Amino acid sequence: MSQTSTKFAPGPKGLPLIGSIGTMRAKGPLGFWLDLWQDYGDVARTQMGPQILMQFVRPEHVQHILVKNQDNYIKGMSHDTLRIPLGTGILTAEGELWRRQRRLMSPTYTPRAVKRFSGIMLDATDKMLGRWREIPADSAVAINLEMMRLTMSVISRSIFSVDIGEDFATAGQALTQILDFASQRSVSLLTLPLSVPTPGNRRLNRALTTIDEFLYGIIADRRQKPPGDDLLSLLMEMRDEETGEGMSEKQLRDEVLITFFAGHETTAQLLTWAWYLFSEHPVVEERFHAELKENLGGRTPRAEDVEGLSYTRMIMDETLRLYSPVALMARDAMEDDEVDGYEVPAGSIVTLSPYMTHRHPEFWERPVEFYPDHFAAEQVETRPRYAYFPFGAGPRICLGKHFALLEGALVLAEVGQRYRPRLVPGQEIEPHWSGTLRPGGPVMMVLEER
Repeated sequence: MSQTSTKFAPGPKGLPLIGSIGTMRAKGPLGFWLDLWQDYGDVARTQMGPQILMQFVRPEHVQHILVKNQDNYIKGMSHDTLRIPLGTGILTAEGELWRRQRRLMSPTYTPRAVKRFSGIMLDATDKMLGRWREIPADSAVAINLEMMRLTMSVISRSIFSVDIGEDFATAGQALTQILDFASQRSVSLLTLPLSVPTPGNRRLNRALTTIDEFLYGIIADRRQKPPGDDLLSLLMEMRDEETGEGMSEKQLRDEVLITFFAGHETTAQLLTWAWYLFSEHPVVEERFHAELKENLGGRTPRAEDVEGLSYTRMIMDETLRLYSPVALMARDAMEDDEVDGYEVPAGSIVTLSPYMTHRHPEFWERPVEFYPDHFAAEQVETRPRYAYFPFGAGPRICLGKHFALLEGALVLAEVGQRYRPRLVPGQEIEPHWSGTLRPGGPVMMVLEER
């Protein structure tokens, strides 16, 4: 990298020693990075204590960091806070461990392979609808909790052949505490070992105990049974083609935890935001219902129907554009680099944000509006490839993408033919970043039958 040809990215000076840590703590990570983009543009630089952080927003930046020069940008120190609770599964692993796990797990998540779980997705949805029919008319439900309960049922049955949907509150609360810990620790001025009994550490340790007792118990129980078609059984049976090795007990726990977390959290948020957006955009909702009527005519959808639900897919893509569950991504620069003419020093942490890139006015006709026609074929063709990356990009693109999109389409189609969830007036639904992008509180909706 030529030092004379590169530029030094603009950004706030911050305070001596601590840099911008106080500002990030006050605004939260998402608010901090959003303000940084608005104040300094598509490339910005800041300090968090001694650590240099850089933000890149344009599609060509995303392509360079996640695809073209992806070997230089790893999940290093930037992911240490996630490794504490989640371990070193495929989400947080690096190097040969990551490559091995990716080889082992990829065959389970192909578009064809995930169709085997469509029956579970539909059965769990129908059980939820049966429960909804018992709810008194005009009674409101927290639709985000309903979607969490549903997707936990789907992923637990798919992974373990055990339905924890009825007992979702305990596991859901534990996972929320884990995410809150990781989010808060990332902007903490002082991080103490988990052995120090601070209130936050005690909450995390209780959450981890809850999750570990659950996971190790299920793993032990599963080993006593014949091999099955669930993901846990498949993971237990997998052997690396090159070494013949399977997964250790700890590795199995880490992979199952990350699959369990990612497999319900992101889809629950996608569905929650979709119902909210439908309620606020009746024209889009009517076009959605018209597609369901034309393609399904009131019958339960099948996995094979999803390809024909093109507008439903556009709705999901537009929902993920505005409210991508993974709104922020981080990587560690291994060596000096140059991105768009700007110096990226070795050791700096680079952040990418679907939340910002997906709202960039240069690439989106209506950047802050809910407008599914952003994903009409003619618009997609003229837009840079990496203007949209809710599942990441490059070799580390989310392994569960096809599972999430299949589940999302089937749930929307089945529920959409039976109900119109209507938002209870007077609520302010704002996104809140805590590991994933969630509504800041309950999203109360009335279940209006169709």
